[in-house]
Amino acid sequence: MLLEIRISNLALIERAEISFGPGLNVLTGETGAGKSILIHALGLLVGERATSEQVGKNAEGRARVEGSFDLSHSPHALHFLRDADLPCDDAQLVIAREVSADGRSRVRINGALSTTAMLRELGSQLVDLHGQHEHQRLLRAESHIQFLDEFGDAPHKKLRNETRDAWQEWQAARRRLDELTANEQQRAQRLDMLQFQADEIDAAGPEAGEDASLVEERARLMNAEKLRASAAQCRDALLGGEESGALLLLTQALKAAREIENYDASVAEWAAELQSALYEIEDAASQARDYADTLEADPLRLEEIETRLHRLNRLKRKYGDSMERVLGYRAEIQDELAKLNISEEELGGLREASEKQRANYLGIAQKLSKSRRTLAAKFSSQVVGHLQTLAMERARLEVGFEELEKGSADGTDGVEFLFCANPGQPLRPLARIASGGEISRVMLALRSALFAPQSDEPASGVVPILVFDEVDTGIGGVTAEALGAKMHELARGFQVFCVTHLPQIARRADSHLGVLKESDEAQTKVSVTKLEGDSRVRELARMMGGETGATLRHAQELLQDAQAQNGQSAPAKPINVAKPAKKKKASV
Repeated sequence: MLLEIRISNLALIERAEISFGPGLNVLTGETGAGKSILIHALGLLVGERATSEQVGKNAEGRARVEGSFDLSHSPHALHFLRDADLPCDDAQLVIAREVSADGRSRVRINGALSTTAMLRELGSQLVDLHGQHEHQRLLRAESHIQFLDEFGDAPHKKLRNETRDAWQEWQAARRRLDELTANEQQRAQRLDMLQFQADEIDAAGPEAGEDASLVEERARLMNAEKLRASAAQCRDALLGGEESGALLLLTQALKAAREIENYDASVAEWAAELQSALYEIEDAASQARDYADTLEADPLRLEEIETRLHRLNRLKRKYGDSMERVLGYRAEIQDELAKLNISEEELGGLREASEKQRANYLGIAQKLSKSRRTLAAKFSSQVVGHLQTLAMERARLEVGFEELEKGSADGTDGVEFLFCANPGQPLRPLARIASGGEISRVMLALRSALFAPQSDEPASGVVPILVFDEVDTGIGGVTAEALGAKMHELARGFQVFCVTHLPQIARRADSHLGVLKESDEAQTKVSVTKLEGDSRVRELARMMGGETGATLRHAQELLQDAQAQNGQSAPAKPINVAKPAKKKKASV
């Protein structure tokens, strides 16, 4: 349920903060007053396209719409938030949308930055918009099967779920089989190539890090003479050659330190350090001598290294830029070979399993199709019954079926609603022949058929907010009364928003909002006011032609009658109709 909407600098609305209640929320006002702006604001909250024209003229340079929702009865929306890892606490949802002057928009869902695409998907779980200029779910033939299935009872919906499960199992088995049998020649070629690559890598027998150690050894062999000379120089500098070495000088220093220590014990610490250094110098000199002894030119070993590096580098050029990646690719080859190397016996088993899954799917789908066809007659009858009370007495709606050769997760049925508004005309696809007003009324009839009026509990598992714009096009009188009653009945299970020019509908509202446009020489503004008491009576009178004594009394009677029918105990308080009041400016 939409609890509140806050608007800033959207078209002609400078700033507005509007609270909504459960049930039927009605928006009224003069033609051109800007009622559609509120519908556009709600559309922005559910992911509709943003344009620069929607941004008002104040200094901010951007429009902002923020809406607060209660998701207590919107399980699909809650699941979407959790699956998308969006913040979701206590079934509360806050959506904010900013539109800049260049038409770009920013979306936040419960404070987290999001995308318009994600908002649109979430919005489809929250709001169904129906109006002359809206992209309507009812006009998409692929959605008709969902409407029909929503009408079904628990056994029907169980069949639908079983069909979807069976479809997924069959598709998984078929994909596995197709991977192996779609093109035997390609599979054989792939097997040969992978086996060749595996053999080539195995024949070389590479080890992780082997190439780096070989490069190091090659450098040592290629510079053996230079390294030996440097090692000998290091050894002579430490042990002494023609001149005194570091070891001799350090020995002399240690002897002098020990003589000092005989008279002054305070030098014991650095004398010990000299002793330690002497040991380390001896050890380093020994290592330098041993290193020099190991170095000698080895042309044969150098040739072996060059040959081995050439082979390893060839593997790296083909399969990875390091031995680690070559070995990793070899492991991937092994996995793919295991999948492709399958015997004819195993293939036969996969074919048999796939065929069993297909037969299981078709069996369940046929039961679902039979259930749908039985359901369709009852569904059409109820929808037509509701249409007859909405100034469409001769309208017909039937469910057209087409058997799908390939099937889908929804079964083997293609479903499309066929509609005719006037007698003497053939039934045709609904999307091709219905006007905006007719679409709104057909949707109202569908929702009336789908909603169980025996319960006053809000509907669960369906889109919880319905918005009807121009639903009253071309009707009035008794039909308008019936439309108002049906709107209020529908609002027992949904939160309903309706833009209307009919007092017969407006009087049924649980929350009545008046939209007023005011202009002066400098600017034009739109304001929204919640109408209660006298202001609501006067608005109904205006809708009936203007504030006169007769229209005010009639408006009062309409409200009292609606409250009585709605079960409200306190009728509207009569107002003084002797002198119709001047209209007050609406405030937000």
